[in-house]
Amino acid sequence: GKTTLAQMVYKDSRVTESFPTRAWVFVSEEYDTTTITKEILRQLGISFGESDNLFSLQVKLRGGLTKKKFLLVLDDVWNSNYNEWDNLRTPFKCGSRGSKIIVTTRDQNVARMMAKERSIHYLDYMQEEDCRSLFKKHAFEIEMPMKMQNLNQ
Repeated sequence: GKTTLAQMVYKDSRVTESFPTRAWVFVSEEYDTTTITKEILRQLGISFGESDNLFSLQVKLRGGLTKKKFLLVLDDVWNSNYNEWDNLRTPFKCGSRGSKIIVTTRDQNVARMMAKERSIHYLDYMQEEDCRSLFKKHAFEIEMPMKMQNLNQ
């Protein structure tokens, strides 16, 4: 379902080529901004010592993402508290143009809170061509590079 599609996108060689800086965080019901931030730092190889201070962790994260094109997947988000989401996304505003955050959730309220309606994709049973089309639409900010258009699916 949702996680499988996100994993396919995340692991695709074209995505790893386009997004050299990537992190995947399983969120679940236990949403904690500090814990999520630490996990992102770990995956990006950014040291943070023993700090539990959200502000200092986010400063490190911001520094590690500045002018970098990144892909972040937040998998299985349940928390629909806008303030916590806004807190978490603060360091990501410094990333390079074309950076993306993918969120998987079973809760439509979470999806609406985290994204503009036009960016939400409700997963139903999808045909293979629909999956490719969805990937192309969101993986590349502009037209898909020609060298990638003819790659075998």
